[in-house]
Amino acid sequence: MTKAVELGATLYIPVQHPRLAEVLAGANADLRSVVICLEDSLHEADVGAAQAVFSDTLQSLADAPPQLIAYARPRNPAMLTWMQAQPGVERLAGFVLPKITKGNLPDWLARLETFTHGIMPTIESAEAFDRMALSHMAAVLQPLGDRVHAVRIGGNDILNLLGVRRSRERTAYDGPLGLAITTMASVFLPEGMALSAPVFEHYAQSDLLREEVARDIDHGLLTKTAIHPMQVGIIHEALRPSPSEADEARAILAREACAVFGHGGSMCEPTTHARWAAGVLDRVAVHGLRGAIPGVSEQPTRVA
Repeated sequence: MTKAVELGATLYIPVQHPRLAEVLAGANADLRSVVICLEDSLHEADVGAAQAVFSDTLQSLADAPPQLIAYARPRNPAMLTWMQAQPGVERLAGFVLPKITKGNLPDWLARLETFTHGIMPTIESAEAFDRMALSHMAAVLQPLGDRVHAVRIGGNDILNLLGVRRSRERTAYDGPLGLAITTMASVFLPEGMALSAPVFEHYAQSDLLREEVARDIDHGLLTKTAIHPMQVGIIHEALRPSPSEADEARAILAREACAVFGHGGSMCEPTTHARWAAGVLDRVAVHGLRGAIPGVSEQPTRVA
């Protein structure tokens, strides 16, 4: 089973990119997941040539399996069916399903019934703001269980509907995209489905990217789309919990933990904080700790 936190920064790469084979072979040691894109990154006139490259890439993976978690993003349901017929498709972890709506989701899923691949549906329409539509999609996806590796947020497509572009000076949460993210989080996360945070397109703004990942974590989003290799390390560093966070998480999940106790100046309550604590330790297992580990860990103390 692939957990969303294991994906880290998921790099989107066009299928015709000259370094695709190197990326799949593990050229970027910090990269954990990649999406081979045959959708928005591809001009309609280049579809035939791109499909030939995709077929060749899959066949090459038969002899040299990908060194990371690899997905493919088709343009439409018909292309998904074509992809599933290609030799070597079993080397992929799954498919990213683009532009998912309440209306077209059944068609996509019907084409996956006889396969065991994971999926990552991408919501990038006005339904991102529609709680009823999102709840309907969550109910349809729920029976697939662990096959839904994450639900992806198509940030740029959502903003395009409004005729705006994300700021170079503020995070996604400080504009209209923030409403879509919080609405989707409130629908999918309680159902046990992970969300993937939207792309940060201004790849030269590394400090703002760090701030945005911190906001992602605050909203329960533990994996993020990347569109440039230089973003991968920054995202992974931002996803690393601090030693004090890890200590607190371990104290909350300890068998001997009190019902309520103090730790580092904060109240801890395992009944309500256990899921958060498990997520912190998942991030530690995947990304490690931020900075040096203190020699002495603070011991939990009972809250009066």
